[in-house]
Formats: sequence, C-alpha cells, structure tokens
Amino acid sequence: MGKFDLSSKHIIHFYNRVWLEWLLKQPLSVESELSGDFQFIGRASDSLLQVYSQPVGRFLALTELEFSPRPRTPTRLTAYAALAREKFNLPVFVTVIYFLPPPKDTQIEEKFHSDFMGQVAHQDFQVIRLWELDAQQVLALQNPALLPFVPLMQGGNNEPVLQECANRIRTQPNAEELETVLSMFASYVMDNQLINRILRSSSMIEILRQSPFYKQVLEPQLIEYMKEQLRQEGRQEGRQEGRQEGQRQVLTTELQRLLAFRFNIPVGHFEHQFQRLDLNALEQLNDAAFTVSSRTEFEELLTRLLAPLTH
Repeated sequence: MGKFDLSSKHIIHFYNRVWLEWLLKQPLSVESELSGDFQFIGRASDSLLQVYSQPVGRFLALTELEFSPRPRTPTRLTAYAALAREKFNLPVFVTVIYFLPPPKDTQIEEKFHSDFMGQVAHQDFQVIRLWELDAQQVLALQNPALLPFVPLMQGGNNEPVLQECANRIRTQPNAEELETVLSMFASYVMDNQLINRILRSSSMIEILRQSPFYKQVLEPQLIEYMKEQLRQEGRQEGRQEGRQEGQRQVLTTELQRLLAFRFNIPVGHFEHQFQRLDLNALEQLNDAAFTVSSRTEFEELLTRLLAPLTH
C-alpha cells in the first residue's frame, strides 16, 4: 500500500458524512473536502469539510483530533476558524476531540474569550471527550467511522469489545486501514500482546509509526501527555509512599508503558533489568525513552547502566 500517511483527513475521509452526522446530530451532505493548510496553523490532525444541512444551509465543519487538552488549543482553534471563515466566506462549526483524559483537576476549555481594551474576541467549540463516551452505546449506533476509537471509551478497553470492533471493521471496504488505526488507539490503553492476538495489523503499525502524521503529530503529543502524567503521578505517589520509593514506582511503571507503546513490546519486557537499577539510573532511562530513535539505542544505554552491576 506504500507509505501509510495517516491523518484525521484520512480517518474521516472514508465516512465523512456519517462522521459529521454523529458530531452534529443532524442529517447533512458533504460537498467537498477543503484544504486547511494555513501557514503556521494547519496540521495533519485537522479536517475541514464544506457541508450542507437543510436547517442551516451551507457551512464549514472543522474537526481537530488531539491526545489531551493543551493550554494553546483554544487560541489555535480560534485562529484556524477565523482563517477558514475569511478564506471560504462561510460560517464555521468547530469541534475538538480529545483521546485521553488530562491530569486530575485540569480544566477543559470549551471556548476562547478575550476582552482587551474593550475589544472582545470569542469562539465557542464543541468538545468531545472520548473517555466519557460509553463504548456499548457507540457500538449500537452502527457507525463504522467510530470503530477505531472505541477502545478509548468507557468499557472499550477489553478483549470482547476489541474483537467486536475488529469483526465489524473486517466487513468494511477499507478494513486494513481502519484496523491499523484501531490497533494504534488500542495500544494506548491495552496490552500489546492481546492486541496482536486479536488484530491482524501488527505489521501495518510499524508502517504507521514511520508516517508523517505519527512522527509530527501523534508521537509528540503522546510524549507530552505521558510526561505530564508522570509529573502528576510522581507527586501523588511521592506523598503517599515516601518520596524516593514513590518516584521509583512511578518511573518504572511509566517507563514500561512508554516503551511498550513506542516499540510494540510487552509491558514487562525490561522488568528484570529495571529492578536492578537505582532511582538515578531509572531517571536517565526515562529521559532517554522520550527521545531515542530506536529500541536498539535504548538497549545500548540500558546495557551501559547495568555494566557496573555485573562485576
């Protein structure tokens, strides 16, 4: 199939009408897929569609997919909507979809508002939190566009639901691409060995990991998300169990999760080696896990850190 250039445009492209009817909860027709490539603004995770709905007429539907809420998202979405409105001279409905929950007590903004020297700028946007959706209710909609996202929903990260998603996807004309996306999203919340046993797309995952969308959008967002989770969990565990032991436990857990995702290995693959290392060495490995380009590079560092312990 060649390089798998996964983007939200690619995900939504196959089922753009049923995707938008789910988002907007009204019947409509998709007239065209537009270029949202505005300098300094557009990204591979944005989708901009021109649609027509009987109640409201012609308008633009802007959708952005993100791992987790970020402080600059409201500002970016406001700028994007304004540029789209100016370029195409149509009203814009904005939706942002978040895959994973933010750290506890993080406020998720549903609008941008600025009042500067009496001049007001305001932009609302619809926010969809996938982790708040019920997987069984979504499956009941019989909407193939939603199947790859089901593992991220409530009650979606288990073997029967993953198998059901895979079975339904395999009846679709774009089954290979959809199953690859399903595998990728499932890997955020499920064990890789289970995923590989159910899904047939493990070879495609490696192609996906080389795609521009993964390298430029997904991987940086995932790394940012996991770093924040690590900071939050480290503070909590440090208070509960004593600072050093709490940090060690969190570092080991998050390190295993990150390596499992980045290199498609079992979560406990390096567990024996990690048990032999002190907190300082684990911190070095944690920093490296976010930046190394390959599993081999990580293993070389691990070997160097273990070397003094073998004598």
